[in-house]
Amino acid sequence: GRYANARGSEPTWTPRAMRSLAEAEPSVFWLDDRSAPPALPSLVGAVEADLVVVGGGYTGLWTALHAKEADPDRDVTLVEAATVGWAASGRNGGFCASSLTHGEANGLDRFPDEFDTLERLGRENLDGIEATITKHGIDAEFERTGELDIAVEDWQVDELNEFARLLAEHGTDPVLLDREQTQALVHSPTYLASRYDADGVALVHPAKLAWGLRQACLDLGVRIYEHTEVTKITSDGAGLALRCPFGSIRGRQVALATNAFTNLLRRLGNYIVPVYDYVLVTEPLSPEQQDAVGWEGRQGLADLGNQFHYYRLTADNRILWGGYD
Repeated sequence: GRYANARGSEPTWTPRAMRSLAEAEPSVFWLDDRSAPPALPSLVGAVEADLVVVGGGYTGLWTALHAKEADPDRDVTLVEAATVGWAASGRNGGFCASSLTHGEANGLDRFPDEFDTLERLGRENLDGIEATITKHGIDAEFERTGELDIAVEDWQVDELNEFARLLAEHGTDPVLLDREQTQALVHSPTYLASRYDADGVALVHPAKLAWGLRQACLDLGVRIYEHTEVTKITSDGAGLALRCPFGSIRGRQVALATNAFTNLLRRLGNYIVPVYDYVLVTEPLSPEQQDAVGWEGRQGLADLGNQFHYYRLTADNRILWGGYD
């Protein structure tokens, strides 16, 4: 959609690209949903808790949920600076993968000795996510349809074959599909081959998952305060004191689940680099458009480039695709 001008300075948008974006809405697709729950009250005054969880994304929500399930008498409080699921947990492609190493190839390269254990734990983790969704009746549009890792360049076909050989050495029986088999699943002439991971990836509505976990926590008695930023944590005898704009919390234990927002423990800044990409979402496909695309298995799709692109269908049959700028 963009090309550089003759001097190689700022790119110029083509008329066709401009027209294609004329009716686009620059918003977060998942969070802009009519099922979004109303915000919970902010913390006002002083409270105490056995465990204080800072951050209302997936990590914080699951920490609070597991802590309460493990000990129903434990007093658990969760605070979120904005609203639950507002940041990365509500702004992603909705691929729920079993890999703990951001892909098996990455795991084989960096953790070869631990790879088998990491893969086993990752599968158990994905099973646990599905079990939690089922147990608490969370309507997160969870579809365990798997993923196609797709070669779109000749060199990627060779890389795919080598990757399959390495997986076989670790006891995995990878399913490789040639050009014709891949295009039979999704009708794209650019697809040259693929690996089909039928069970290791699920699709999910990210925001609905966060909101469902929020409700599960509330049902178990977790106190949740939204629009409550923790501005400072200090030691306080046998516990910790958390300062907020309109109140404070004294906690025996604190779990920081703040992802890239590391200011409460500044030394973490040396270990975390925020990474982002963009997604676009179409209008719902018509039956004729769905027939033209194929994709009856509703698998997640991702190409094999280092700065890869990914594609998926939503519950109402829109195509969501994303990748790095």
